[in-house]
Amino acid sequence: MQRILIVAAHPDDEVLGCFGSVARFIKQGAEAYTLILGEGKTSRGTTSKEELEILNQEFELANKSIGIKKVFREYFPDNCFDSVSLLDIVKAVEKIKNIVKPNIIFTHFENDLNIDHKITYQAVLTATRPLPNECVKQIYSFEILSSTEWNFGVSFGGNVFFDISETIEDKIKAMRYYQSELCEYPHPRSLKGIEIQARLQGMRVGMEYAESFILVRDVRKDIELVNFENLNDLQKQLVFEWRNDANISKFMRTKNIVKEEHLHFIESLRESTDKKYFLLLKNEEPLGVIYFTNITKDSCEFGLYSNPNLKGVGYLLLQQIKLYAFNTLGVLRLHACAFNHNTKAIALYTKFGFCLTKKDTTMSYFELSEISANTCDTNCKNTESQTAIPNNSAGGGGILES
Repeated sequence: MQRILIVAAHPDDEVLGCFGSVARFIKQGAEAYTLILGEGKTSRGTTSKEELEILNQEFELANKSIGIKKVFREYFPDNCFDSVSLLDIVKAVEKIKNIVKPNIIFTHFENDLNIDHKITYQAVLTATRPLPNECVKQIYSFEILSSTEWNFGVSFGGNVFFDISETIEDKIKAMRYYQSELCEYPHPRSLKGIEIQARLQGMRVGMEYAESFILVRDVRKDIELVNFENLNDLQKQLVFEWRNDANISKFMRTKNIVKEEHLHFIESLRESTDKKYFLLLKNEEPLGVIYFTNITKDSCEFGLYSNPNLKGVGYLLLQQIKLYAFNTLGVLRLHACAFNHNTKAIALYTKFGFCLTKKDTTMSYFELSEISANTCDTNCKNTESQTAIPNNSAGGGGILES
């Protein structure tokens, strides 16, 4: 699921820049947040405390109107970001980025006329350096009416277009809340100006209304492990529904769990040193859950279960378990168990080279060493296309097991 952060210099920039697209993403299930870095207004002359309070109220209402989950405010001086240390602005962006953990950021164009817009862009790039653990995968620059197009000689060449034909009214409604910022047409920052711009961008690509962006960065990972500690609300709900699905719970020691227990368990993982749980994504599609328990220097136990709506992902889940256990955790042995009636899980473990070490009336217990795992790699790859991969495979333990 997408998690979006809008980083804008001034109140109303977020609406002008990307609200049509963000409103669309929210309706499709995304979570969205807004960070405004500057105080707004004060560079225009004497600005009263009451005027700033009105602007903040407008900001809150506009963002609430399209379903922005939470808004964040900083108060750097209006049109004077160049009088502030860039590092201070970068830290402000990093602070919110670390709270929200977005995978997409919308922000300003690097060559806008407005100095605050330029510095905001620089701060975002600095705060989202493409390091191995960086959460931000996509960065889009937007255009701002009465700023971007006024920097004559420097054009905004959008290369990504989002259809906002169904959300143009949401964008206009949000802008109506900014009565203190709106101007009369033919000023670009007017309701008619917003509508004309959306029509123009739409006409460029065969849509009725569109927003245009420059794709600054797009980092795509085929496989991604999302630590349970970093799950967003929709992902927590998704895992909860999977865990209680009849095709999964029947193979768990704890058959069903309630929402409060589920959330408490996820929170408890922050203090745990011997458990790690992950939601596995492939090209951002949730495939299943893998988890590790009783982690020591030498060994750990694991479990897995797949998205009950998908088939044929057991091999991929177990492959990621093996890679994480031996390459990241650095253990020498992997242990697993399965109910004797869970024939699909047992077949999967056997195929991967796990040795059956013990069997009682209820459970079968398996072990895989790092050496035998490496030997098994070739065999697994050779048989993958010939063998049906078990679906909904699960270890014997459940999310609430200690």
